[in-house]
Amino acid sequence: MKTSPMLLGFTAALLCGAQLVSAQEKPNERYRPKLFAMFGDNLHVLDGLTQHKNGDIYMSVPNYIDKRYAPVIMKRTAKGEWSIFVQALLNEKTGRAGPMGIELGPDGNLYYCDNQYFFDKDYQSRIMRVVIGVGGQPVRIEPVIERIKLANAIRFYKNELIFSDTQSDLPNANHGAVYRVPMSAFKEKPVQLLNKDQMEKDPYFLGKTDTVLLPVRNDNSGADGVCLDKDGNIYTGTFGDAHFYTMKRNADGTYGKPELLFYDPKVWPCCDGICYYAKKNWIIMTDSAMNAVRYWDIDAKKLGLIWQNGDTDGADGLLDQPCEPMVWKGKLLIVNFDWTFPGLMNTSNDKANTISVIDL
Repeated sequence: MKTSPMLLGFTAALLCGAQLVSAQEKPNERYRPKLFAMFGDNLHVLDGLTQHKNGDIYMSVPNYIDKRYAPVIMKRTAKGEWSIFVQALLNEKTGRAGPMGIELGPDGNLYYCDNQYFFDKDYQSRIMRVVIGVGGQPVRIEPVIERIKLANAIRFYKNELIFSDTQSDLPNANHGAVYRVPMSAFKEKPVQLLNKDQMEKDPYFLGKTDTVLLPVRNDNSGADGVCLDKDGNIYTGTFGDAHFYTMKRNADGTYGKPELLFYDPKVWPCCDGICYYAKKNWIIMTDSAMNAVRYWDIDAKKLGLIWQNGDTDGADGLLDQPCEPMVWKGKLLIVNFDWTFPGLMNTSNDKANTISVIDL
């Protein structure tokens, strides 16, 4: 296992009345990750996860590093067999596809975020729908929301599609945003978002996030992971510096503005994917910068650490730039993105492309 020093020189903490986890907290060996799945070079830069009520798992694979391999969505059956479910639809302008966040909708179809930001920053990202037909087979892929900067995470609450846009590209502003679109809005044709300089006037805009540039990384990425708790409250965190927010759902179905729950980049410098763990009323978050999995205890209003390890290739199941967590059958599955960005603990794109698992 390779080792590398922790990131140094983070900005001073901004606290919001929440209790802090100790920066010296040690991971519990009980939660040591094990290997759940390993793939070859044809499946690299793994990203999103979702699950069917029958136990099947779907995983998005953008294959960003090597264009020889098509971006795909994989499916794992209850018998543990993996296969390509569908190849992601290429963007006509860029000729590329970047399936990331993924979720099964209440209509039985599969939705995913097509992140085009790495290929073209001019509002080419989209939310796509994979129409599923008889026997659970894909019929076609079509856009349902367009004009997104960096489509990242996606969730459903009842008949509402909620997603994050990680970039705004506004001058002297490092903003991400969360949007909510009722499924009825794209029944006839795709929804078109407003430009980012008008985003707060967009009827589908819920709230924006702020990112402070941290030394070494200098990453202005905003809202990344998104999830909802049992009451429909939304949670999101920023990739660039781990501002962690909630947006409370009101009785009339509207949402309040983002409330900052936690911010201390010396403790937690990066929020990637997040999911809700109903049994303990936790939000579980991956920290791609520090190869860690953390949780927010909603009742105690406290941040905790589940696991953290040093730089590794992930072949033994340890975390290797974790990005997407998902609670599945009493276990926590964690996808390892393993695509190096400046300032992250992960120092190389390894041959091992893996999903880790922690017994909760």
